[in-house]
Amino acid sequence: MLDLSRYTMPLSSWSGLFRYVTEHEDIYPNILARPFSEDDLLKVIKKQAQGILSQKEYDTFRKAMTSLKKGTAVSVKKENLYRLFFVLRLSSDIQAQDLLMNYMHQSELSARSLDEFIMIAALKLQLSWQETSDIRNNYARIISDQSLSPGEIAEGQTAEVYYSIINEKLRSADDLCAYLDNPENTAFFAKTCNTQYLALFDDVQLEVLYNSNQEEFIRMYTNYGALEQETIQDYYFSLFGLSGDNALSEEEIMALASLFENVFMSYDNFCLLVQRKRPVNVSSGTFLLGLIKKLLSEEEDSSEDFYVDFLDPEEFTEVINDILTYFGFPVINPDLDPFERLLMDTYNSCLSSYAGLSNAQFHKTLIDCLRGNLRQLAALQLGQ
Repeated sequence: MLDLSRYTMPLSSWSGLFRYVTEHEDIYPNILARPFSEDDLLKVIKKQAQGILSQKEYDTFRKAMTSLKKGTAVSVKKENLYRLFFVLRLSSDIQAQDLLMNYMHQSELSARSLDEFIMIAALKLQLSWQETSDIRNNYARIISDQSLSPGEIAEGQTAEVYYSIINEKLRSADDLCAYLDNPENTAFFAKTCNTQYLALFDDVQLEVLYNSNQEEFIRMYTNYGALEQETIQDYYFSLFGLSGDNALSEEEIMALASLFENVFMSYDNFCLLVQRKRPVNVSSGTFLLGLIKKLLSEEEDSSEDFYVDFLDPEEFTEVINDILTYFGFPVINPDLDPFERLLMDTYNSCLSSYAGLSNAQFHKTLIDCLRGNLRQLAALQLGQ
């Protein structure tokens, strides 16, 4: 029996930040003596920020970092994450992505977003915070006016822009601005990206239709050859109910949405997500919920990428993290994410109790146990 109180409280990402600095000795080699405490790190971060940020920015950043360290805030808003890159003196976009995905439990910066494209380029070019801010301010209107989603549902375009433009063609701030001054180039950017959207819906075919007002409408078909239409509602209950004979009800799903906001959502919000009318990307939690079911466990699938030996804890975690990273999601971190803590505790509990099952049987049992634990948490939220 799991202690449900372990999953009902949000977890601060300060521990991830502290671990990042601890594991990267090149950060503050002369002004942060080792070993150092969390208080020492906070003092140094604030001191570094004073020399980089304007007074107004510094006040906002200082309060955010202090709240994170105290645990009164559990995460950092994107603007303060951007500032943190420069306060930590990160020297490349690769370091920033490492901090986000492996330590702060944030999805990677995406070159599909104009603001994030500028940030990636600025870090690669080692621009100052002031230079970066000036460029972002210059293109603020275009950033604000980006379409909600790309005009075409296709994979690989963002990676192509990163490698062919940011890596190959941008050598200075002037190059960056010249690229962004061309409307043909800025037409590429959007507030949400294709990669994570298509990763979630890789088991259905998405057909784009248009109504009389030329508004986009997306219809689902099962992705098994024949075009058999699948309703958004069926997909919703399959995903969030962890399908099966004893799937979670809509009431239970909504109760879990109040507990795990990064995982569950209402049917109306899911419809908006499918139709690409929500200005947010697919979250790592929602993707992970679907991934657990999609992982392969039958022996005949052992050569496939999504095959997992569920009875091998190291392989289980490694394969899931590889898939998450490939699609730009953060790796599993039970110390920072309550749902991932629940998933891993459920997995370890099953491993202790059902290690004698076949791989496929264990996979099914894990899903059943996870659904059962989620149902208990939903009941707790509903006061039952």
